[in-house]
Amino acid sequence: MINIIFSIVLASISVAQVNIFEVDGIFSSAHVRSVERHFEEFEYEKNDLFIVQYSSKQFSSERLQQFNNLILSQDFYTALWVGPYKVDLDFDTINSFDFVGYTPGVNLINVEFTDSIEAQYCTINICNYENRTINVVNQEGIYEGYIIVGSLGSFIENLSSENILSNLSGQSININLSSDESSSEIEFIKPSLIERFYISISNPIFTYLFFVLGFALIGLELFAIGPGLMAFIGGSLVIFSTMPFQEFGINYFGIVLFIISFLVYLKILSRGYFSLLGIGAFILLYLSSILMFIDYEIEVNQFLLGLVSLGLAFFYFIAIPTVIRSRLTTDTSAMTSFEGSKGKIIEILDNDAVLIEVKKLKIRVDTKQDNTYKVNEEYIIKEEEGNLII
Repeated sequence: MINIIFSIVLASISVAQVNIFEVDGIFSSAHVRSVERHFEEFEYEKNDLFIVQYSSKQFSSERLQQFNNLILSQDFYTALWVGPYKVDLDFDTINSFDFVGYTPGVNLINVEFTDSIEAQYCTINICNYENRTINVVNQEGIYEGYIIVGSLGSFIENLSSENILSNLSGQSININLSSDESSSEIEFIKPSLIERFYISISNPIFTYLFFVLGFALIGLELFAIGPGLMAFIGGSLVIFSTMPFQEFGINYFGIVLFIISFLVYLKILSRGYFSLLGIGAFILLYLSSILMFIDYEIEVNQFLLGLVSLGLAFFYFIAIPTVIRSRLTTDTSAMTSFEGSKGKIIEILDNDAVLIEVKKLKIRVDTKQDNTYKVNEEYIIKEEEGNLII
């Protein structure tokens, strides 16, 4: 009788449906929502198999724990294959799945070493007790509780061909990959378009890029009044980029510093030339980016933050003369009101323009190449071809 019961427990259960969900990008709430929605829409049977291909290099620890609890609460078979990239994975995650597989080079982190874990992993893989990590070595094969293979296809084939027991129920499964009617159906599950967009902007570099570019477009709209298209796009970028802020822990003092740098850039736009104030605005912007992501749960490359800040500075540097030129050429009716007025030069900008004070206003006017101009001297403003000149 004991032998009969034992054979029933070890009997392979034929899997009818295999669904594969790929976790890439930065693991976030979008992955959790996508899987929850899939479980609600697809009615799983006991003999179905849900496989997670995990290739995320960074993750939100809170969302990953929520995902683990979601997987553990299901009553059908689940499998986890970590690859094809060499990524870090929280060790607690593997305890939520029936079957587990790794690609060589995967690094398991936050490991609480016990005698059973040491016997399971440390005789073959590289265990670092001080850092609480296990590095999966390049020795493909089937081991107690897990499989080491180089591809997802090999992982599925090993689940089908070998008598591998579930880590949760102790049962084994059989996946028929042949083309007949009794074979298992395999489908790949993808997040929705909105969820994939959220996953993309969860990358802190893209988050920062969209955030600063959105404000830049809003700032330009203030000086080049039009149909509002730039303001609409800029506002949309700001809204979308702030979505991951709370989840990954943005530092809001950095946002305050960024707002100050943005106001400085607006001052630069109003003056019409870059000067040392632009360099100060760039430095302030870069410092704000470092402060914004100083406590971010996701690792951020500060060099890339600097490149984004520098790109924004060049964006303003190119946009400033374009905006000013647009103002001079499209609003000549207002500018010609200064014709015949006397103005005092307060700063020489370059060989072709000066900053002049007239009627308690500071405006930029063109100069003649053959003339010599001095600061604090008064000149009569003239109008030539829609441009102000002295």
